[in-house]
This record gives sequence, structure tokens and C-alpha cells, in this order.
Amino acid sequence: MTTAVIWDCDGVLVDSEKLSCSAWLPVLRRRGIEVELADIEVFIGRSDPAVLEHYRHQGHPLTDDILLEREQEYYAAAEDTLGSFDGLQQVLADLHAAQTPIAVASSGGPERIRFSIEKVGIAHYFEVICSAAEVANGKPAPDLFLLAAQRLGIPPADCLVIEDSVPGVEAAVAAGMRPIGFTSSHAAQVLESAGAHTTFSAYAELPQILKSVS
Repeated sequence: MTTAVIWDCDGVLVDSEKLSCSAWLPVLRRRGIEVELADIEVFIGRSDPAVLEHYRHQGHPLTDDILLEREQEYYAAAEDTLGSFDGLQQVLADLHAAQTPIAVASSGGPERIRFSIEKVGIAHYFEVICSAAEVANGKPAPDLFLLAAQRLGIPPADCLVIEDSVPGVEAAVAAGMRPIGFTSSHAAQVLESAGAHTTFSAYAELPQILKSVS
């Protein structure tokens, strides 16, 4: 049996959750919507269209062009400040050396995923990149992770998922995969309550976890 590892991007491969959430603030405020960072952080793990729909349902006549505007805010902020996490490069290098199938499955758009992983120097590890823009239903639905498994050619039951968000963990469970929670965005008990098999707070811990659950 070959076990694959599927990775979320924001908050897992790149330390971008606050940058990503903050990019919404000027865009919404320019449209007269009073919003704070905490208002956007509740959407961690979900797609940008989910944020847009939330404010539309509140009665704000927002058009789809806000998504591009918000992406430009993110790129401007991330250009000089986006980083990754200590120890991640070594984990990816070891998985690559062991010929372990890996993929990215992120709620971000494909251009943004590529920008992020290239910016922190890990794009060469990932041949399979899946975006929520490619599926009918984003996280917490299983569609995105099932697409990644299909492209890897690995049964869902043989896939581990590295996630930092509640919707992401729930999506992995719904896909019949084993989620491992990274506590960059939520406490361990929050991710475990959502269904995480186990959690870790630093990448130095992950190789042993992967061995124990593979």
C-alpha cells in the first residue's frame, strides 16, 4: 500500500492565514462595510467566494470583481513578507526521496497557490495542485480532496491530509481520509473535535506521526 500525503496551502505550507484574511479588510471597507480581522478569520479554510456570499447575504451588492481586487491586495502584502514554517522543507525533501505521492489541495485559486509555493521555494515538490475553483463544492465538502486523490491515483483511504482549519479537517473526514491537524491556526482540541486523527505544532514532530499512521 502506498500512502499519499495531501497538503492544504495557507497555514500549512505557507504562513499566510493572517495575510490572507487581512487582504479582505481594505477591499470591504472601500465599499462601506465595517469589518475587523476577527470577522474574516472565521472563514479560515473556506474559499474566497464563501466570504463574498456571506456579505451578499447580509445585503451588500458585491460583484465578482471584488475577488480579483482582494487577490491583488494579498499579492502586494505577500510579496515581501510571505514565509513558510521551520522544518517543512526537510519533511518535503524526505517524502520526495522516499517517492511518497504528495499533492496540494487548497481553497485558494490556482494562481495564488502557485504564487505562494513558488515564493517560499517548495513548488518543485508538487506535481499535483488542486484548487477549490476546480470543484463544485469547497471545504468542508470532500470534493477537493477526492480530486487530489484521483489525480494522484491513490484510494482516499490511503491518503493522509495535513490541515490547519476546521473545514479542512471536516472535508478530509468526509473524503474518507485521515486528517492530521497543524496547530498554526487553531488549538489542538479544536482540530481534534473536528475529526483530526492527531495534531502537531512543529514540523519536527511530523515525520514520526507519518510513520505511526501510515
